[in-house]
Amino acid sequence: MNIITLTLQLPEGYRLPDAGRTEVSVRNTAGVQISASGGQGSNMAPKEPVNQPWQYRFQVDPETMPAGEQLLVKAQAYQDDTALFLDTEQAFTWDGGDQHVDIPLSLAPASLVETVQAPTFGS
Repeated sequence: MNIITLTLQLPEGYRLPDAGRTEVSVRNTAGVQISASGGQGSNMAPKEPVNQPWQYRFQVDPETMPAGEQLLVKAQAYQDDTALFLDTEQAFTWDGGDQHVDIPLSLAPASLVETVQAPTFGS
């Protein structure tokens, strides 16, 4: 087994909220999810505050995944039920061994982060 370490790079000067939760998913281009290390049984990160910098580690089996396989990473942090980052996947190519990959994240525009209230009509 090989270990891939993702460093999820937050925007300059940004810190994850203490009360937030995080999710990370990793899959190949065929849509098959990759197993996670740490006994979590899936590739969802713990839904609890994470340390800075935000790192996520998972295992790959070279017997079932060839070197050169492209992997897709999706990472999200939530404060309450509000997503804080743009909903995008980023790709990297597995080099066949233990690997460290930097994944830059972008904040969602303020208009998407704010709670929108439905208009009320007077009587």
